[in-house]
Amino acid sequence: MDTGQLVLIIVLAVVVIAVVIVAVVIGRRKKAEINHRRAEELREKAQQEAIGAHQAKAEAAQAEASALQAEAEANRLRKDAERHAEKADEAHGRVEEHLRHADKLDPNATAGRSADDGRANDRGPGNVDRDDADRSNVAEGERLTRDRSRREGSTREDERNL
Repeated sequence: MDTGQLVLIIVLAVVVIAVVIVAVVIGRRKKAEINHRRAEELREKAQQEAIGAHQAKAEAAQAEASALQAEAEANRLRKDAERHAEKADEAHGRVEEHLRHADKLDPNATAGRSADDGRANDRGPGNVDRDDADRSNVAEGERLTRDRSRREGSTREDERNL
């Protein structure tokens, strides 16, 4: 082997090594660029998911607030219903009181009859006058109850709801 061939082999070896080094460097750069793009895509996706998560959290908070508001409204309506029931019980008590008072005033009233008897059960077919008197007393009691309710500030609609 002469020196020319040796130089040629060395030059070829250096060129091959240089080509391999350049190929490795270019391959790493492409891989780094691909990884960079992939990382950017993952960041964008994470940002979109973060926005979605933030929106979901906001919707959850809004739903919680709506639930609390509905619960407060339900409590308010429950209290209103209780107040209306109390008014109805009071009105019923006044009506019963008026009916008992009417029974005391009526000389034809049967002694010892309670308001829970249904009031019509003790009547026979011949007690037409007693029926008319009872209807009159009931109507008078209802009128007095309406008059008192109006003075207390309730309306006819409230009375119908009772």
